[in-house]
Amino acid sequence: MKPERWQHVQNLYHAALEREPNQRSAFLEEACAGDEGLHVEVESLLDHHEQAERFIDTAALALAAEGLAEEQGLSLVGQQIGSYKVLSLLGRGGMGEVYLAQDSRLDRKVALKLLPPQFTQDKDRVQRFKREAKAASALNHPNILTVYEIGELDGHTFMVTEYVEGETLRQRLAGRPMKVSELLDVVIQVTSALTAAHEAGIVHRDLKPENIMLRQDGLREGS
Repeated sequence: MKPERWQHVQNLYHAALEREPNQRSAFLEEACAGDEGLHVEVESLLDHHEQAERFIDTAALALAAEGLAEEQGLSLVGQQIGSYKVLSLLGRGGMGEVYLAQDSRLDRKVALKLLPPQFTQDKDRVQRFKREAKAASALNHPNILTVYEIGELDGHTFMVTEYVEGETLRQRLAGRPMKVSELLDVVIQVTSALTAAHEAGIVHRDLKPENIMLRQDGLREGS
């Protein structure tokens, strides 16, 4: 991202913070004037700001929420969401749960990401989720996960992406030590993906080993 673009993002971010939370969405709609990449970047900063403010939850509350999320996740296995049958839980994070699902229309396995139920009632959060999906779907790069679809059904807001078979970089690092040549290969491919995203005006703010998949054919894909 060019310095002047980043400065513009920061200026809008601080301007949005000066407004009441319920006024920020309308402000950004007008200020970004149809620039989806800019909108996503500013909202990403605002989301991190909101998460920091909410970081006063007690350990007991966090454990209770985690237990509830596990129960909800397990209850979705075997269910049908549109044309997707949920097969298993792949993982979960702050922005939702990811499942392995079977696409009955094209007879293929996909990754189904569901926005947490508590966020589904938040219109601003849902719009942010959709904007991020649209921004990601505009990218065409072999090291970037392909977004197939976003939608809403039966109270679920979801995103469907390609399913990558393999292991995460975190899992790989927990095993046998990686060779220097292997590490360099990962760095080169991840850097190539980030460069493509930055050229499109998108900054990945959650880059970590858990979000980098290592395929058996040597290709590295990030989400």
